[in-house]
Amino acid sequence: MSTKHLVYIALFAALIAVGAQIRLPIGPVPVTFQVPMALLAGLLLGPKLGAMSALVYLLMGLVGLPVFAGGGGLATVVSPTFGFIIGLIPAAFFAGLGTAYRTPLAGTVSFTLIALFAVFLIGFLYFIFIMNSVIGTPVSAVEAFKVAVLPFIVKDIVVAVLTSLFARTLHARGLDLASS
Repeated sequence: MSTKHLVYIALFAALIAVGAQIRLPIGPVPVTFQVPMALLAGLLLGPKLGAMSALVYLLMGLVGLPVFAGGGGLATVVSPTFGFIIGLIPAAFFAGLGTAYRTPLAGTVSFTLIALFAVFLIGFLYFIFIMNSVIGTPVSAVEAFKVAVLPFIVKDIVVAVLTSLFARTLHARGLDLASS
């Protein structure tokens, strides 16, 4: 791994952190720009470096840097929304697959939507686990879906498609960080 790759990883970890600070507190899961930044990391850096940038972001928050929407530190592990942060790592990886193989636009969008599904799935399952096992507030899968996923599906699908289009535009203009 070159120094340039390490700089790209750090840059996109910082962009994900900035995206977390731009938030609208709606219910227990705030609307942030973490997801589009993680998708962009994968789309521009490729699967490996994109996932590494999301992992660095996660580690920055766990060591106490206030980079998550709710702050930082080890205590965030028991937050019901922490699963969505974990989901950024496979999301960046799957989004990166959409550009790693020079797929057509429909393929890129498809991989980005798969990446979004990874965020939702991991976040949803973690939400249920923490609410039921750690916090002790029983929540059914239907209730958890209504609170933690449903309000965000349409917005996140639109954002995922727009992020794909934005990344494709950057690639068409010569910005191809994955191959550099």
